[in-house]
Amino acid sequence: MKFYSGKYGKETLESNALVTGLLKYPEISSKLIQQYPQYCLTYFTDGTSRFAKEEIVGDITVKWAIQGRHNRPSTCTGTLVGTGLAGAVFTVEFEENFFNPNDVVRFKGGIQGLVLSEPLPTAGGYTFRMKLMTNDATQVIGAINTAAGLTANTVASAFPEGSERGYENSVFPDWYTNYLGITRKSKTVTGSALTDITWIESNGQKLWYFTAQESTQKEYMYQKELDSWYSTSTMDANGVCQLFDDGGKPIVKGDGLLKQIDSANIDTYNGTLTEKRLTDFLAQLSLNTGRKGNHWMVFTGTAGRVAFHEAMKELVYPDGNLVYDAAVGKDMEIGVNFTSYNALGHRMTLVDCPLFDDPQIHGNDIDPVSGFPKESFRMVFMDWSYEDGQGNVERAIKGAGGIKRSMIMKYIPGMVNPFDQSSMTSANARDGFTVEWLDESAIIVRNPLSCGQLVYA
Repeated sequence: MKFYSGKYGKETLESNALVTGLLKYPEISSKLIQQYPQYCLTYFTDGTSRFAKEEIVGDITVKWAIQGRHNRPSTCTGTLVGTGLAGAVFTVEFEENFFNPNDVVRFKGGIQGLVLSEPLPTAGGYTFRMKLMTNDATQVIGAINTAAGLTANTVASAFPEGSERGYENSVFPDWYTNYLGITRKSKTVTGSALTDITWIESNGQKLWYFTAQESTQKEYMYQKELDSWYSTSTMDANGVCQLFDDGGKPIVKGDGLLKQIDSANIDTYNGTLTEKRLTDFLAQLSLNTGRKGNHWMVFTGTAGRVAFHEAMKELVYPDGNLVYDAAVGKDMEIGVNFTSYNALGHRMTLVDCPLFDDPQIHGNDIDPVSGFPKESFRMVFMDWSYEDGQGNVERAIKGAGGIKRSMIMKYIPGMVNPFDQSSMTSANARDGFTVEWLDESAIIVRNPLSCGQLVYA
């Protein structure tokens, strides 16, 4: 795709205008966004067509299941009756009812117990009858294994010959609801600016738009990028809007990416990273995914990129012990661009996120040593995997049946009609016309528990 300037004339028809192309073929917006890699989250979602499959017609909500791991631990309440000595029955109370008869449950310390029957509902939760899984008649279970707050989980099942049935361990997923919000921007193009246009050419096809709208279009996309990161919901737990404009109309907004993952894995660092620190953090994230070979896109500012570079340089060239034998009279290029790191069978790839560097937004909190905004150190580890045909990070868009309210752009003619200079009517008396942009969408993170952040301490 290439851009070049031109003049309004006989080739600039309504049929080959960008605004017409976006209306007929919404997928063009994905190609256009690819030209703005600085809006990195938008680039990697909209630009690569990572759109949610859910169709949203008459509602403003998008709801999805967060399954997480398929087996979950149960929490001990501290109520234990019996010791299990010599094959005796003992009982343990748990907060949850996740176990079935013939499940083998592993407690803290490695002690294992066989569930004998369905649980009995009790004051603190659910009480299970068990026997110890052992051939040692002297082995016992005690408070050290079942204290309040400790967890236990199923590691196997054990049945006798001729057993009548098996059991299903069902763990219902958590549900997350987010809300679609509307962003808008407009630009007035004066009659004098009508003649300057910009052409976009890709695969032999050409579309055009008015050059005067370029700066506002970039600003619109930048605000959409900021909204995708920093937006906070205006809806309460019951889905009722809590914010209204002066006219009493509800202002609906959903949570942005950072708000959706703020209760997941978050840790701090002082601006200096080590390879061990990154490996430990990847290990923690991998515990929550339960998958092998996962890929995290790590969005960060300039300060975070510097910290990552220094960590990788120290790993590859400890203490800077690398000697270059410079050949006299020859040009030489020195340096390495560290972009990815592989550990424990996983991979992390650094993504430059310029908005974390923006002093106009983050200028109130500057690191006195480096001079960077502290936000520039933020490293956001986003699980970029696909599961069951769905991306973990996607954009949900209002619309269905080919109609998508994303990257909508339309012209409102004033004294100047961009497509009909001989028109005898106008929508208003302004010497020019207006370009309007509109988007109704929300960013969604299907499993926030597989994501995390390293932030400046």
